[in-house]
Amino acid sequence: MTLREEKVVLLIADISGYTDFMLANEKSLEHSHLIIGELLEAVLDEVHLPLTLAKLEGDAIFLYAVKDESFSGLRAGLGARVLRFFHVFSDKVGELTLSSFCKCGACTNIEKLKLKVVVHSGRCAFYPIANLTELSGVDVIIVHRLLKNSVGLSEYVLLTEAAQQDLQLPLTLLSKGEETYDGIGAVSTYVYSSPEKPVYVPDPSAPAPSLFLETLRCEIKREYAEVATNPTKGFHFHTGRTLAALLGYSDELLEGIPEASISRLAGTGNPFALGPLHPGETVVELGCGAGMDTLIASRMVGPNGRVLSIDMTPEMLDEARAAASATGATNIDFHLGYIENIPLPDASADVIISNGVINLAPDKKRVFREMHRVLKPEGRLQIGDIIVQKAVPESAKRNIDLWAG
Repeated sequence: MTLREEKVVLLIADISGYTDFMLANEKSLEHSHLIIGELLEAVLDEVHLPLTLAKLEGDAIFLYAVKDESFSGLRAGLGARVLRFFHVFSDKVGELTLSSFCKCGACTNIEKLKLKVVVHSGRCAFYPIANLTELSGVDVIIVHRLLKNSVGLSEYVLLTEAAQQDLQLPLTLLSKGEETYDGIGAVSTYVYSSPEKPVYVPDPSAPAPSLFLETLRCEIKREYAEVATNPTKGFHFHTGRTLAALLGYSDELLEGIPEASISRLAGTGNPFALGPLHPGETVVELGCGAGMDTLIASRMVGPNGRVLSIDMTPEMLDEARAAASATGATNIDFHLGYIENIPLPDASADVIISNGVINLAPDKKRVFREMHRVLKPEGRLQIGDIIVQKAVPESAKRNIDLWAG
């Protein structure tokens, strides 16, 4: 094992309030991970030399800077770089708060999350473990112990005297203190308690943060996984044979389709009401669900045709694959994925069918761009979906239950 020892600056950027934030119900827990991930990524995007990522530690980022010959040239901007962490963290909190439309415990409490940074300078040993490099030594222990301190604030920079010599934060903004730890003793510190942060101003041209997309997707998947696993539960939308009759599916169309697929139908229209598919055609199905429309399409295009069905809910795809296997259909390709990314080359589909799925997509423009890309010049759309004839109120747009249904 190769071991080297270096003089270093050690820094941990830690999210305050993480434990309380994560101790919530199932939905909040899933959304909490998404929120914490976005906040950590915002800080990581600001990690530049001389700082290097050592590792992620749950809600914290452990960084170091080796004090080698190049350090003196980069040292002047180190303090400003650390304070920049607070700027980007605050901006991301503002962005996530404004874009969130979920009412779970995590999404309604994003503003309670704060950033704290502890910095210490000393020495540490670097040694390889598998494909990783581990940092160890007394000073590594000290910087981690400093996370448990007597500051009493949720947002601050805590520096040891040695770290202040390297960061050179303005002394007029620092308050002196001391922390004491068993086995280590007294550690003299400085606290910078009011990192300045600009007021967040949203950029209307910026894409929606991934939190918006992922919280929406996880709730939609949760809803339709329930339809797949418990189709008789009862939902706020029609399902099964009742819905098939309302949408005009004839007995002839449904003949030979496994009941498991029919009972899990959850759509808004009948794409075959716009006309039959033709033998030998290549069909793309956006959101296949449990496979009822898939099997109808498979039968229409015949053995020389092809049906490519996409769905983002694994439980629905399991049902669809089982139904295809039960009927002996061999001209179907199932794909787990999003309809914003159709896994086909340009101009390769004769027809695209969909039943009540496009309304669930957050980026509908991208869905239609993808449809235009994969359709042949003479291709066609056969879609059953929801159309609104007046503007949707903002309150409805920010209701995740309406999105998911």
